[in-house]
Amino acid sequence: MRFSVLLIVCLVGLATADSLDYTRVSVVVVTTDSGARSLQSTDVLKQRMLRTLGSASYDRDWTVGQYLASHSLVQRRLDRMNLASDRLGTKFLSDGTVSTAYEFLLTGSVLGLMLPVRSTPHLLGPTACPCCGQPWPEGKEPPPGVELVPYETPGTPEYTGILVDAKGLNARPALFPQIVTETGDDVFSSDFADPEQVTAHGLVGYFYDRTQALTGNRVGTNPLVVRALGVTGTNFCDLIVNQSDAARIHGSRSNLDLLSRCRVGFLID
Repeated sequence: MRFSVLLIVCLVGLATADSLDYTRVSVVVVTTDSGARSLQSTDVLKQRMLRTLGSASYDRDWTVGQYLASHSLVQRRLDRMNLASDRLGTKFLSDGTVSTAYEFLLTGSVLGLMLPVRSTPHLLGPTACPCCGQPWPEGKEPPPGVELVPYETPGTPEYTGILVDAKGLNARPALFPQIVTETGDDVFSSDFADPEQVTAHGLVGYFYDRTQALTGNRVGTNPLVVRALGVTGTNFCDLIVNQSDAARIHGSRSNLDLLSRCRVGFLID
């Protein structure tokens, strides 16, 4: 699966500082060269990229820097990694200096190195026996090795993705955010996603208007759209939805496949 992303027009002309672009899942490092070529050395660019990455939100509670401080093996592997950058472009400034932007994509080896440990997710809403499709008795634990499936009724709609509208809630982006219910139940997280898809594309896509979301490939032209009730977590990145919408998100095998393939978008300010 290939997700298309919106390349920000005139990025080099607008960028003035190193930043993490959650739309492209990348770190952009901007250098100003007044003749000292060491400013553009590979080692310096890498260190600046790692410093910017360290200040980004990892999940609801940690920054990437805090995560790495608690996972020393991951930190060492990241430090030894050969991180390649793409030169986005150059701007010649009026004072004679040259501004150049370099992009480090996090998708691939970097995200793969920092994936959260997975747990077994639980379905919200009506469930069914995977063999016969009949409703599973509420409160009855399935036998070992049996994974319940959503209980689907005739006419269950097919969607191209999941889009959660968090406009006006001051939600902040993170590498590994969650969708949760008001009682804290997990609706979507890395537990529901295929690790290879997370590594290749990022857990969620961030969009700043609905047109941008619907014209991209991440959630497609006919997503299931739900409204977030609020945000939660120290980093204000997890979106809260009501129980009914949580059940809709888990309402079909097709929807679970969308979650597995990370066809999930957050609409933020």
